[in-house]
Amino acid sequence: MKNKNGTLLGALAILFSTLVIALMPTEAEAEIYEDTLRLHILANSDSEEDQELKLKVRDRLLTEYGEMLKGESIGESVGIIDEQLSEIEEDVEEWIREYGYSYDASVTLSREWYDTREYEDFTLPKGEYTSLRVIIGDGEGKNWWCVMFPPLCLDIASERAPADDGISSYTDEEIRLISGKKYNIKFKILELISDTFAKNG
Repeated sequence: MKNKNGTLLGALAILFSTLVIALMPTEAEAEIYEDTLRLHILANSDSEEDQELKLKVRDRLLTEYGEMLKGESIGESVGIIDEQLSEIEEDVEEWIREYGYSYDASVTLSREWYDTREYEDFTLPKGEYTSLRVIIGDGEGKNWWCVMFPPLCLDIASERAPADDGISSYTDEEIRLISGKKYNIKFKILELISDTFAKNG
């Protein structure tokens, strides 16, 4: 009986160690977190009108401010957005009024947690990213997010995966990492394990 318990504990220790190592971000992953600016927009509610408003605000914001970031570095891009937060908030509220609504808006630049996100040709790992967060009204509706820098969502006109024309702003190592199929599978497995522990916890 003792041998069986010892074997089980040994196996659990190995499994735990493997999971810890697997969950630790690689150097390239850590760089991705610091080299990416996400855009996160929360609608007032899930009504059809509020969801449509969210997308209109998204398009205006990307048109007005996204173009400013093309050709810039991540540090310069975050600096540009940070300096214009008040102006962005004022513009968002003005656009909301133009579309016939009276909602207030809140615009912040902060660190936010994102789950692993699969796009057509690449995957971004889950973790904390610098995020331009736009809350419309109560912010209780379905949210929308994309990558604002590198400029992967400037050409979005509808709910579809962003184009990869800005992916070259990442380093070669980062591109290999986020484009690898093994990487996608790894994070899917880790998420399933994480969800299992959460349900049994």
